[in-house]
Amino acid sequence: MFLRDHIDQLCEAYRGDARFLAVIRILFALYVIAFPIDYTWAGEVPSILFHPQSGPFSLLSSLPSENFLVGLEVARFILAIAILVGYRTTAASIAMTLTLMTGSGLVNSFGKVDHFILFEILPVAMAAAGWGAAWSLDARRSRTQRKALQTRGLPMLIWAVTVAYALFTAALPKAASGWLNPELQATRGYVARDVADPTKLGPLTHELFDIHSEWLWKALDYATVFAEGWLIVAVLFPVLFRIGIVVLLGFHLGVYLALGIEFDSYIFVYLPFLSAPAVWVTKRVLGRRPDIGRTSAPETPRQVSPASSDAP
Repeated sequence: MFLRDHIDQLCEAYRGDARFLAVIRILFALYVIAFPIDYTWAGEVPSILFHPQSGPFSLLSSLPSENFLVGLEVARFILAIAILVGYRTTAASIAMTLTLMTGSGLVNSFGKVDHFILFEILPVAMAAAGWGAAWSLDARRSRTQRKALQTRGLPMLIWAVTVAYALFTAALPKAASGWLNPELQATRGYVARDVADPTKLGPLTHELFDIHSEWLWKALDYATVFAEGWLIVAVLFPVLFRIGIVVLLGFHLGVYLALGIEFDSYIFVYLPFLSAPAVWVTKRVLGRRPDIGRTSAPETPRQVSPASSDAP
């Protein structure tokens, strides 16, 4: 009983505001349209280099045709439009995740493996959470049928656990490979590697490398492992988890400045957790008493009023 009640409270605490999730949906679709990932280059690579990792793509003996890769890009664009306007949002979101995962799985079958899987599965998670419940064609249609769409807290809680676990799996190898060793400076080692091989530098790579402070570099090692690893526990405490997400946004900015590694797409991964703070700040700015929401009520669907489910 206690466990069930606690899970209900967590679901309610993580539940996203319908309008906030709608903003994320619209920005996500615009991002996919404005910054499309190129798949067609893989068709120009000799097939002898095609070596998928273990998984479903290992069943392929060669890369699909170039027309298939072009078709993936066209499908991605069409699905992005559907998500943008909120047309059959759930189906379009599921199809978008499948399209993104298929594209990345194919282009990563030549040896390069990226770390954007969370961005690719985001549409499925947010569709379940209800990012089509406001400012969408689906919401308008449901209004005419007098059946308001809903946001849900359980998918948001599952998403929080997923993100926390993914970050934990990044922290664990660091902790096991010497990042916690007081005699090593792992972070500075990465900066030094980029200085020695300037294939891709961050805006402040050279300036940071010139800092000769052992305690600062060691503190960055500890902070990196902690920032990625502690969320697996903090997920049980929504306020602490949200603080950790804000810290991670700053961490990724630091990684870009130091190493030139871009995490701009991960903004969409983290944004859903900032729904409650954003709504609270908005109400404060508008001069209204903030409505933090119930944290002790059991998991029940939140209704979206007809006025808020209409398109802007």
